[in-house]
Amino acid sequence: MKAVRIHAFGGPEVVVYEETTQPEPKANEVLFQVTSSCLNYADVQWRLGNYVDRTLPATLGREAAGVIEAVGPEVTTFKPGQPIMARAVGGNAEYAIAHVDHAFPCPDGVDMAQAGGMPVIFLTAYHLLRSLKPLQAGDTVLVQAAASGVGTVLIQLCKQWGYRSIATASTDTKLALARELGADETINYATQDFEAEVMRLTDGTGVDLALDAVGGEVTEKSLRCLARFGCLVNYGNASNVPASLPLSAFRDNRAAMGFSLPATFPTWDNPGAMKELLALVAEGKLRLIVDRVLPLSEAAAAHAHLSNRGAMGKVLLIP
Repeated sequence: MKAVRIHAFGGPEVVVYEETTQPEPKANEVLFQVTSSCLNYADVQWRLGNYVDRTLPATLGREAAGVIEAVGPEVTTFKPGQPIMARAVGGNAEYAIAHVDHAFPCPDGVDMAQAGGMPVIFLTAYHLLRSLKPLQAGDTVLVQAAASGVGTVLIQLCKQWGYRSIATASTDTKLALARELGADETINYATQDFEAEVMRLTDGTGVDLALDAVGGEVTEKSLRCLARFGCLVNYGNASNVPASLPLSAFRDNRAAMGFSLPATFPTWDNPGAMKELLALVAEGKLRLIVDRVLPLSEAAAAHAHLSNRGAMGKVLLIP
């Protein structure tokens, strides 16, 4: 089978499209023929060598969708011929493996060309808003990098669930997308001090929840944007710059925590969360924002595009 692989860490030039061995499902795993996968910032970090697992060569990809080809021993909840989407390491390939705990049935009507870009960002956004800090209707959420895959879903869910969203991005075009998706307020952090703007927009109170995957100074300033009893959640470090969070920043009962989607499997109710999200998709209340669709063979170009911060929404890869 063909797959997107790396044999060394580095820039987009290390990404190759080559023949490799088709995997076989083990106990509690399914093998599926991929109809779509995607590129996440996690893949960029993997390519750069910033992940704990530094095994090479490696097949890239963190999620995909497709049709089950075969099931491993002890699998009773899925069957061959069934369409699924899954958190699948090595998903940028013609065939991929997923553990049954990481796979979700695709209901009728789901676009299988888009489904490969849904599991990770949908579930991440769901848990950031629903599972970490109790929010009430009318609470204010700061969404950093609002035009990212997760950011575009966060804004839509804030609108659905009655939270006021303040969205940041680096260009007016990205902010226009955020407003189209329902952002209540937008800030261009390339031309404005987002910390000062957040405090102005909240009459000096601050936000109840700040969601950040940028790292560095953005994380530091996001913490200072919190209201009393507010919470900052960091779920990534796209800048690859460390953040310094002094103890004084936690006064007034502010809190900060990290989030990693893999840590939620299998104990959190991800199947229930995905069912709720796909119901919103079916009702036309939630959609995947697609930046571009590329052949799997052009994965290196997709890496260059995402690394240059040009994407708005998801970059999909089709075998």
